[in-house]
This record gives sequence, C-alpha cells and structure tokens, in this order.
Amino acid sequence: MHKVYEFMSTVNQFYREINPSTLSGAIDVIVVEQPDGKLACSPFHVRFGKLCVLRPQEKRV
Repeated sequence: MHKVYEFMSTVNQFYREINPSTLSGAIDVIVVEQPDGKLACSPFHVRFGKLCVLRPQEKRV
C-alpha cells in the first residue's frame, strides 16, 4: 500500500509542476471567398508554447 501512495504522490507532484501555458493552442477555420463566389475553408491549428517544456524549472536558459 505504501508503494501505491508513493506512486500517486509522484504523479500528483508531476501534475502540479506542469506549466499550463505550454499546453495551450487554437484551432480556427479560415474561410476564403473564391472568384466564382464559392467559399473555401481549411483547418488552421496554432500551438503556443512547446510540449517538451512541461517542467520549465528543469530547463536552463
């Protein structure tokens, strides 16, 4: 039972140290009117931050 508690404590600590700004992003749709009047769209995805920087206190600048 002690090992389960240690595991849960480790997971909890890791979760608390994650920088939420590295997980943000946006999914938008860009719509363009074609010369013939039809509308064309495509998905547009932007990621702000980097997923590899989950624990910024470990990164040396």
